[in-house]
Amino acid sequence: MSTHATSTPPTTPTTRTEITALLPANLAQPGIQSFQLSADVNYRDPYVQQWSMTVERDLGLNTGLRVSYDGNHGSNLGYTKNLAQVPANTIGFAAAKASSPYPVWNGISQETTGARSNYSALTVAANKRMSHGLQYAVSYTLAKNLSNGQGFNPTAFATQAGGTSTDSYNINLDYGDVAFTHRQRLLATFLYELPIGKKGMLWKTKSKLMDSIVGGWQLSGVFLAQTGPFMTVIAPGADPAGNNFPNVTGNGRADRVPGVSTIPDNQGITNWINKAAYVIPKNNIGRPGNSPVGSAVGPGTQALSLSLFKSVSITERVNFQIGGAASNALNHPNYTIPNLNYNTAPFGTISNVQTQESGGPRSMQLTARLLF
Repeated sequence: MSTHATSTPPTTPTTRTEITALLPANLAQPGIQSFQLSADVNYRDPYVQQWSMTVERDLGLNTGLRVSYDGNHGSNLGYTKNLAQVPANTIGFAAAKASSPYPVWNGISQETTGARSNYSALTVAANKRMSHGLQYAVSYTLAKNLSNGQGFNPTAFATQAGGTSTDSYNINLDYGDVAFTHRQRLLATFLYELPIGKKGMLWKTKSKLMDSIVGGWQLSGVFLAQTGPFMTVIAPGADPAGNNFPNVTGNGRADRVPGVSTIPDNQGITNWINKAAYVIPKNNIGRPGNSPVGSAVGPGTQALSLSLFKSVSITERVNFQIGGAASNALNHPNYTIPNLNYNTAPFGTISNVQTQESGGPRSMQLTARLLF
C-alpha cells in the first residue's frame, strides 16, 4: 500500500511587514543588518567621449613646440550607493528609519552606474633633440578634472566601482575636483654631455688614460613641480541628514563657511587649513554637510633628481659604467596631506612627508656596472 501526500507552497510575501514577520526574531530588528555587496541588474557599460586639438611648430635649433588641448566626458561611470538609505529628514533617524526602502537593513551596498566626469587640460611642451651635447623635454599642464562618482570622501582615484555616495537620491552632491589630478604640473627632463676631456672645451688632454677619467661624463635630471591634491574636510559623528550616515557609511563632510578662504594667513605644517572656513553641521537639518568634495588643496611637490654617469670602453664588447644618482637632490621638504577630521585636535596639521614621485627625503646611491 502506498500513500501520496501533497503540500501547498507557502504564499510569497508581498509587503515589508510580511517579510519581516518571516525573519527570525534576532534578524527582524530594523536597521541592524548590513548587506556588504550587491550588483545592479541593470548595470550599464560606462563610456568616455574624447576630443583634442594640437598645434606644433619647429623653433629651430632642433627644438619643437607643441600646444595641446585635451578633453573628455565620462558617462554611466560606476559608483556605489546604499539601497537602504533613509532619505534626508529633520525628524532624526530613530523616527525616520521606517521610511527606508528596506527597513530591516541598515545598509545594502550596491555597485551601479550613472556617475559622470569632465576633464579639460591645456599642455605646452618643448622638446629639443640631442645637439651640442644637450637634449631636453619640458611640459606644463593646466588641468581640471571633475566627477560625481568619487564618493563622499575620496582619498585616491576611484576604482571601477567608484566611491560610496553621500546621498543615494542625489549623487550630484559629490560633484567636485578629482582628488589626485593636480591643477598645475611642470615636468622637465634633460641629458647633458659635460664638455670635459678631449671632446669638450675644458681639461683637454692628449692622454688616453686621463681622458678616460675626466671625459665622457653625462649629467641627467628630472625636475617636477606641481600643486597639491584636492582634499575633503569631514565632520566626525555629525548626522545633519538624519539618516545615521556616520554609523552606516562613515563620517560625512563638514559645512563650508561662505566667503572665508580655506588658506590661513600663516599657513604651515601645524596650520595648513583655515579652521574658520568650516563648521560642524547640526544634526537632523535635512541635508548633508555642504562643503564640496575637494574643497581644500594639500601641499604641492617640488623635486629635482640628478644622476651623473660615464662609460669606459674596455674592449669592443666590454664596457665599464660608473656613476651616482640623487633623488630629491636639494632635499626640498614635500609634505603629505594634513589631518582632515574637523573639530579634532590634530585637524589641519601635517605629520609626515611624501614618498611618491621622488618627493621624499633625499636619497643617494653610487653604482658600478660591468657590461659585456
